[in-house]
Amino acid sequence: MLNDTQIIGADLGRGYIKGYSSYKEAKECMFKSIVGQGRDIDFTTYNNPIYISADKEDYFCGVLAEKEGDNPTQNSKDDKTSKTAKKLLYAVLNEIAVTDTVEIMLGVPNKMFRKSTLTDIKNAYAGKNIKIKDLIKGSTKNINIKNISIYRESDAALLYAINIAKNKNELQNKVTGMVSIGFRTTEISYFDKNMKFNDSKSTTLEKGNRSVLDYVRKKIESNGLIKELNEIDSSNDYDDMKQLGYENLLENIDQSIENMWINWPEMHIFMAGGTSLKFKNIPNKFNIVDDPQMLTARGLSLVGERVFNDGQKNN
Repeated sequence: MLNDTQIIGADLGRGYIKGYSSYKEAKECMFKSIVGQGRDIDFTTYNNPIYISADKEDYFCGVLAEKEGDNPTQNSKDDKTSKTAKKLLYAVLNEIAVTDTVEIMLGVPNKMFRKSTLTDIKNAYAGKNIKIKDLIKGSTKNINIKNISIYRESDAALLYAINIAKNKNELQNKVTGMVSIGFRTTEISYFDKNMKFNDSKSTTLEKGNRSVLDYVRKKIESNGLIKELNEIDSSNDYDDMKQLGYENLLENIDQSIENMWINWPEMHIFMAGGTSLKFKNIPNKFNIVDDPQMLTARGLSLVGERVFNDGQKNN
């Protein structure tokens, strides 16, 4: 570990956890948003298994937690300071932190981007020293969370998408939007010309990958089958039902966008989020970004570099 400060973007989604840092060299991670009590098993059959010890508890994360963990728990709450969320954030640090000190830009939905949320998150994490032991690799990290802040998830994704676009200057002078489709929600952000955020035209829609999985679960329960949502998500047995669900979800989102943004024909609208990878025949109004599942974490890292570095300059 290095005696320096590393800035990390953390996207604690309900379906997947994503982390990104450009410190020295780009480092990123992505794993399922599931934790479970751990134990010693044969890990050789898993790719990048996560088994760590933090806050006096040993636990699995990701697919390992889903398949092998006792009491597997999905990160389904809005609260970014829940016990499950903390475990997952510490797993991100174990995966990509390379310094003794970190600053974290944490993504939150539009509806949670408020001072009370920031206060709760700072109280939970800022200034905390955490010892994380990797129980598979045998390594230990002692990390100080020097600072932490929050930013709207879809805004971070949009800022990053524009920042890396070849026509960056053209986009900055155009009305733009981001539709980021996650596990439980779809985050919608609207920016007027010159990248001015418009709160009245931005919102959180309570629909996402879970909407499709709930539909499939109800269908199979009528045949006497009981499955957890993550099991349905991972299985190929219900692809026909899931695809119909994704077609309807896309249509629903498309209709919502046209109702909310009546000027959509003149806009440049990005689409991101892991659920977008499941869509077929996406309307031409949407511009799919590269690697849509990681975009928010990369954007949060970019925002973090600007916010925290500016703060250091002002001190």
